[in-house]
Amino acid sequence: MSRFTSLLAVAVPAAIVLSAPARAAEQLDGKKIFLAQKCETCHAVSSADIKATGKIKAPDLTGTAAKRDATLLSGYLRRNAEIGGKKHIKPFTGSDEEAGALIAWLQKQVPPAKK
Repeated sequence: MSRFTSLLAVAVPAAIVLSAPARAAEQLDGKKIFLAQKCETCHAVSSADIKATGKIKAPDLTGTAAKRDATLLSGYLRRNAEIGGKKHIKPFTGSDEEAGALIAWLQKQVPPAKK
């Protein structure tokens, strides 16, 4: 086996393994994460036909995340930042990739355009 072939035998599998997390993050579904984290217990997302199911009625998130910076929202969900002088009630327990996918999905949830 030549040196080049040996190098390829090591480099190609390593590149595939290292790119797997990036592909996984692209495939994460923010809506599924929202539901898996039970965010609908407090929050509605009317643009996605999600109704709040619990006794605490926090704001409908349709249109709210689109107005905020993703870094701030990530800190807020992790209880490391405040919005309006308050921290989020429950800390987000998912991975950073899941938080990113959730925030990206929420930022796309905007009210329908008026006719």
